[in-house]
Amino acid sequence: MNEILWQGETIHLHPEKALFWPKEDTLFVADPHFGKAATFRKVGIPVSEHTTEDDCRKLENLIRKTQAKKLIFLGDFLHARQGKTDPVRMLLFQWRELFKSLEIILIRGNHDLKSGDPWPELGIQCFPEPFPLSKWQCRHHPIETGRDPYLAGHIHPGYSIRGAGRASLRAACFWVRPNHIILPAFGSFTGLQNIIADPNDQIFLTNNEEIIKVS
Repeated sequence: MNEILWQGETIHLHPEKALFWPKEDTLFVADPHFGKAATFRKVGIPVSEHTTEDDCRKLENLIRKTQAKKLIFLGDFLHARQGKTDPVRMLLFQWRELFKSLEIILIRGNHDLKSGDPWPELGIQCFPEPFPLSKWQCRHHPIETGRDPYLAGHIHPGYSIRGAGRASLRAACFWVRPNHIILPAFGSFTGLQNIIADPNDQIFLTNNEEIIKVS
């Protein structure tokens, strides 16, 4: 876990690709893309459902570790309508049963608009972006205009570091900017988009086990 100060608030960056706001007991996660493996299987690509199971277990550990009382998904909870299968539903319901009192909010992303909201029985409140909190907004899509600080996802930020010779490291990252933070994609079965940081930005790489600040 890496602790930073942003917008006058202490924030914890977790290597499992989640952000925690201890003052409000709130955990933020972007782009889990649940059901993506099932979507691939529907078109004949053999992909194991272990990704959803692993991500549910990762969420469980994060909630227990942080003792979060609220969980906010910054978009793309489900990957596609084809991924709303019985096995995916069962895994998510089993996870939800562990945290019945947890308040869960989803800020609809582009994949959510196509897949539809999660099963009502999951008890997830769904809202369009932006969703205002006391200190910042919650979004799915980053925007360049506007004065309000925000947290967002969508782009699955990654960053590359070059070492000696041709050696390089590429990993998911938290992209911390003066007025917004872009979270890495939480889902195990997601890609990366390399970002270009400005001088005032901070980049925190994560490999799911540790966080490395590179700028």
